[in-house]
Amino acid sequence: MLRVSLALALFCALLTIGPSVRAEDLAAAPAGAIAPGGPSAKGDAGPCAAAIAFAERAKNIPVHLLQAISLTESGRWSDAHDAFIAWPWTVMAEGKGRYLPSMAAAIAEVEALQARGVTNIDVGCMQVNLYYHGRNFASLEDAFNPIHNVAYATTFLTDLRQKRSSWTRAVKEYHSTKPERQEIYRERVMRIWDALKKGRPIGGRDTGLESAGYAYIATAEWPPRNYRAQKQMEAAARARVMTSGQF
Repeated sequence: MLRVSLALALFCALLTIGPSVRAEDLAAAPAGAIAPGGPSAKGDAGPCAAAIAFAERAKNIPVHLLQAISLTESGRWSDAHDAFIAWPWTVMAEGKGRYLPSMAAAIAEVEALQARGVTNIDVGCMQVNLYYHGRNFASLEDAFNPIHNVAYATTFLTDLRQKRSSWTRAVKEYHSTKPERQEIYRERVMRIWDALKKGRPIGGRDTGLESAGYAYIATAEWPPRNYRAQKQMEAAARARVMTSGQF
């Protein structure tokens, strides 16, 4: 109980820090605050869920909205949890998603990508982009830690909400500043959010939707010529999946 309370206290402190603050200034959560393997009991919502639920309450985010974003970003079916959950060890790069079994495996995957010169990499529960936001984390361990990952994404989202005076606009800009991408993303998040509010199941073995999130589609055109081309390819892959009517 002390471990959980300490983790939540640190998480609450992290929520008060703006995204411009470098990760070196953050109070690092204890390595064991969230076990690398995450909860495994059937029916448990997974290691991202507790941090997300706490963030929604702490920052007055509409119930299930942050969860809907996380499921859009890193959602997958988990037999261990018997549910469609946000997966903390998700890595998105080069037009495809990678759902790793542990933090160590996810970090190794990112390091291998970076060694090949790949810079556009999304990680964790909320798929924080390392190219744009990586400097705000002291290490890859921090970037993947559900407490840090969700806290940073929460601050980013609530700052957008304050600037735009609209949760809908904040959701769209969480994903992109380009209108054509924003609307596709908004529709996907809102479909999942509506399902969560109504208690409808999302994904799973019976639907064939075992791994969602952005579910990047590999393409023969990889690798792209440059960073800009890589971003365009990933946006196209996201659009194909998010307009497929899976939700």
